[in-house]
Amino acid sequence: MSVSAPFIPPRRALTLFAALAMFMVVASYLLIFILAIACVYIPWLVIGNSSNFQTLALLIAGVIVSASMLWSLVPRRNKFVPPGLLLDRSVHPRLFSEIDDIASALREPLPREVYLIAEPNAWVADRGGVLGIGSWRIMGLGLPLLSAMNVSQFRAILAHEFAHYYGGDTRLGPWLRRAQMAMIRTFQTMGSAGKAMRVAIMQVPHIVVFGILKWYWQLFLRAINFVSRRQEFRADELACIVAGPESLVSGLQIVHGATLAWPAYWNQEVAPMLNAGFLPSIAVGFTQFMAAPFVSTQVKKQIEAEIRTGKEHVFDSHPRLRDRIAAAQALPTRSLPCNSQPAWGLLNDEAAWDLAFLRTFNAESPINALKRVPWEEHATTVLIPAWTAFVTEYISLLEGITVQNLWESLGKIPQIATEIRDPKGMLLSHEQRLERARSLLAMALGTALIQRGWTLHSRPGELYIEHGGQRINPFLLIHRLSDGQITNEE
Repeated sequence: MSVSAPFIPPRRALTLFAALAMFMVVASYLLIFILAIACVYIPWLVIGNSSNFQTLALLIAGVIVSASMLWSLVPRRNKFVPPGLLLDRSVHPRLFSEIDDIASALREPLPREVYLIAEPNAWVADRGGVLGIGSWRIMGLGLPLLSAMNVSQFRAILAHEFAHYYGGDTRLGPWLRRAQMAMIRTFQTMGSAGKAMRVAIMQVPHIVVFGILKWYWQLFLRAINFVSRRQEFRADELACIVAGPESLVSGLQIVHGATLAWPAYWNQEVAPMLNAGFLPSIAVGFTQFMAAPFVSTQVKKQIEAEIRTGKEHVFDSHPRLRDRIAAAQALPTRSLPCNSQPAWGLLNDEAAWDLAFLRTFNAESPINALKRVPWEEHATTVLIPAWTAFVTEYISLLEGITVQNLWESLGKIPQIATEIRDPKGMLLSHEQRLERARSLLAMALGTALIQRGWTLHSRPGELYIEHGGQRINPFLLIHRLSDGQITNEE
C-alpha cells in the first residue's frame, strides 16, 4: 500500500535548534583549545615574575595538561563495523517496497544500506565521508520490532526514522559525535596525566581545567539532548502525517514494551534452544512471547506505569512516552486504514535469514549444525530432556522427597543449594544457588507428573503441565509455596 503526505517545509524553530547544536560543537573545540593555551601561557607569565621550583613544576604540569587536551582534539579514524545482517532488496522486496513508499512520501533519497539488528530499536545514520561530507545513508531495523509490530505500526516507526533524514538530523550526527568523542578523550587523557603528577602544585592546573571541562560537559549534554528531544517531536509529527497518529502511538508503546521483553525472551527462550542444538523461528517466537498472557499483562502494566509516572531528565535524548503520545494525539492529522498483518512477514525466506542473522552475531558458533524445529516441539526436544538430565544429576539430593511431602521438603532447599555445582565458567551467588535448588524441585515435580500421564505444554512465554483439565506450572508452584503465597492445604 503506497503512502503519501504533503510537503512540509522545515520549521525555523528546528533550524535554530540545529544552530544551537552546532554552536555547542564549535564551543567545545574552542574551549579545549583556549584552556590548552592558558595552561601553558599563565605559568609562563608567572615564571617571568618569579622563577623557582614551584613555578617550574606548574609550567611542566601545564604543558602536560595542554598536550593531553590538544592530542584529544586530533580526529580518529573510526572503523565501521556492520551493526547486523545486511538486507538485500532482491530477497526482501516487500520490506523495501515499504521503505520506498516512506521515502517517496517525504521526498527523501533511500538509504544505501539497510541492516537487520538484534535490538528492539530502529535508527538512521550517515556513514563514511569526512564530517558528513561524502557520506551515505544507512538504516538499522530491529528484528524485535518487526516481530512485535503490525505493518501499520512499522510504517509509523519507519516514517519517524525517515523524518530524521528529512529534518537534517543525521547530518548533525557526525559533528556531534566527534565533539563528544573529543570531550571523552580529553577526560581520559587528563585522567592518565593526573596520575603522573606527584607534586601538589602540579595538580592545580589539572584540577582547575578538569572542573571547567566537567561543568561544560554537563552544559553540552543538556543542550544537545534538548535539541534531540525537539527533533524527536518533529519526527513524530511527520510520522503521524505519513502513517497516522494511531499507528505511531501504538508503535511507540510497542517499542517500549519490546525493549522490556526482548532480553527475557532471548535468555529464557531462544538461548536454551540454541544451546541444545535447535533453531526455532526467532521472529515468530517473539510474537508469541509478547502475546503470552503473563508477559503481555506484565508489559502492559509497565507501559501504563511509564505513561503515568515516567519522569524526564535533562540528559534524556528522547521525550517522555507520555508527552510523545499526547503530542501525537493533539495533531490535526487524519487516521489511515490499519494493516494488522505482522511486520516480520515483510521479510522473505525466513529459514535463510534466521541463520544469517545468528551468524552475524555469533560468527564462531557452529550455527550451521543447528536443527530447525518449530516452537511446538520445544517441550519434547529441549525441556523434557533438560529436566530429566538435571534431575538425574542430583537424584541423591531428592531422596525421600515425594509429591505428597513436597511442602514439608521445602525446608531442604538451603541444604540442596549448597550441593549445586557451579556451571562451567560461572560462580553462582547464594541467591542463584537457592534459585537453582527451587528449579531442581520444580523439574523433579514436572518429570514425575509427565511420567504419570500429564502433558507438558510449552511456547514462548507460557509453560504448564496439564491433565484432566487441570493445569500446573511447577516453577510457579514451587516459588509460591516457598514464598508462603499459598499454603500446603491450598
